[in-house]
Amino acid sequence: MARSWPYIVLLLPPLFWAGNFIVGRAFSSDLGAITMSFHRWLLAFVLLLPVTFQTVRVELPIILRNLPILSLLALLSVASFNVLLYLGLRHTEATNALLINSSIPVWIVLFGVIFYGDSLTTRRGLGITISLGGVSFLILSDLNDHLQINSGDLWVISSSIGWALYSLTLRKKPSELSGLGFLTYIVFFGVCFNGLLLCINPLNEPPLPMNLDTLFAIGYVAVFASLGAYICWNYGVAQLGAQVAGQYIHLMPLYGVVLAFLFLNESLTSNHWIAGLLIATGLILALRQPKRDLASDPS
Repeated sequence: MARSWPYIVLLLPPLFWAGNFIVGRAFSSDLGAITMSFHRWLLAFVLLLPVTFQTVRVELPIILRNLPILSLLALLSVASFNVLLYLGLRHTEATNALLINSSIPVWIVLFGVIFYGDSLTTRRGLGITISLGGVSFLILSDLNDHLQINSGDLWVISSSIGWALYSLTLRKKPSELSGLGFLTYIVFFGVCFNGLLLCINPLNEPPLPMNLDTLFAIGYVAVFASLGAYICWNYGVAQLGAQVAGQYIHLMPLYGVVLAFLFLNESLTSNHWIAGLLIATGLILALRQPKRDLASDPS
């Protein structure tokens, strides 16, 4: 049982992350995107800081020396990803958002080629084309009667692109900064940035409704989709390695579709099936390493 425990634990992060989409969609009419993101990360920070305070105190000089790159990483991830996602979920179904979000690995490959000079093989190029074609098909199939693109889909795409850029920029994260120190800083930055947005309130969002439902929603995304997922994911990666753990991410759309059916009464249409198949096929082509690369991998 002890040997199988990491495999079981790794089932939880994609479930928690998929739940974030469901909660975001379910409360899209009750909670503003900035309001939800701010209170999510504020609660996460309050819970996180007592555990990481000593680590942050010791590593503060490292943080201050690398403030520009750490702030950029925080801006691309904690500060903006969920605001953009929650904005999208106001206008598009959680199922759509989950399928679009599943294209993030392809965006990473594409931007790696553009900005970092990563190699582009014929197979990778074909995979990128097919996967992004699936995303485009999903968006175009969601046109309204006036042939206007669903703005929610565009917001979700922007959040996916931001996360892809964050993932690539992680290459520049200072290696001497611990994972806990890094997490604490980007959450702190996210709280400050979202707090500033909330003060400006460009979307004219109402205050957080103080009722059990909204408090439950904030509690879930802070405790489970933020801290719980991070703890379980890091444990799984430490025990099994990033290559094995990474395969579990593909469970996220599956979890999300089931949850969307159970809690939001959403169902898969033929357009979802076609788009999902195209995205998955593109992912396989774009991300699969040649046998010679796998053989040379020391892990």
